[in-house]
Amino acid sequence: MPALQRTVLLVDDNVSLRQGLALVLEDEGIETLQAGRGDEAIQLAHAAPCNLLVLDLNLPDMTGVKVYREITRAMADLACIFMTAEAGDDLVEDALRLNPLRLLRKPFEVNLFRDLVRRAIA
Repeated sequence: MPALQRTVLLVDDNVSLRQGLALVLEDEGIETLQAGRGDEAIQLAHAAPCNLLVLDLNLPDMTGVKVYREITRAMADLACIFMTAEAGDDLVEDALRLNPLRLLRKPFEVNLFRDLVRRAIA
């Protein structure tokens, strides 16, 4: 991967949200990889290097926290932005203990999201 390549792994089981966020980032010249489940995200992250994870906390097969922990075993310094619409307090606390760049509550402003990602991979 070229040194200047910027890639974000978007993980959310809401296909329309995931694809919409991908379009926003691709308009900024940021490559995206997409997954709808935790196991897919882990496989993608190990197969294709990325600069940033954007993870939903509630996935069909596991939590975003578990996905992040699994991926960062191999890529310890990988930054993450968590997203959630309805995560319980315990899960939110677990996520915040991992020191994400941000935990976004859905729905969130697209401009805020774009600016966070830009700064994270600058």
